[in-house]
Amino acid sequence: MPQIQDKNEQLEILHNYSVDAKNRVIYLHASFEPDESGVDFRMAVSFIKNLDYLNNISHDPITIKMFSYGGCWNYGMAIYDAIASSCSPTTFISYAHSRSMSSIIPQAASCRYIHKHCDFMVHYGTYSDSGDFRQVSNGVKFSETQNDVMINLYVKRCINSQFAKDNKMTKKRLHTFIKNKIEKLTDWWMTSEEAVYYGFMDKII
Repeated sequence: MPQIQDKNEQLEILHNYSVDAKNRVIYLHASFEPDESGVDFRMAVSFIKNLDYLNNISHDPITIKMFSYGGCWNYGMAIYDAIASSCSPTTFISYAHSRSMSSIIPQAASCRYIHKHCDFMVHYGTYSDSGDFRQVSNGVKFSETQNDVMINLYVKRCINSQFAKDNKMTKKRLHTFIKNKIEKLTDWWMTSEEAVYYGFMDKII
């Protein structure tokens, strides 16, 4: 009976806090609601706590499994920065869809895996604002700098891709290529195979 109780406790912790401390796995997803809310404040806070918790136990590898269609830039970048600064090596696994912010976050991980039937999509984030023309204009300008940050994060990982090698890409040329793709297509959709070929992910599971 004690062993069963221990297992039940582990299962309860896993479902309530989205962390498997024994196997060093963090499940990264929105809070349980009727509709998926994407990357938000609660996801970021929960994830950073779990990542710090596992890093404090040891510096053994950590696996992060993400199930999210995207979400808020600021909270997503908080997750990105936490992964990038992790003292433990990280393996990232994308499920179902890796879109918008959930296509940026994996770029921080040591290894990036994607499931066979997971789609991948990159685009400029949605922007909305209110106020007089000066406030809106300043907000738009700042949003444009965020788009450039996003592309640079992609370039940093995609420069070693098969696509970059096949086309003898420099970082500058690759930056221009990705930017033009997004501006032409608005939403640049990829299969898991294409995401690996262009270098957004490392391997298909």
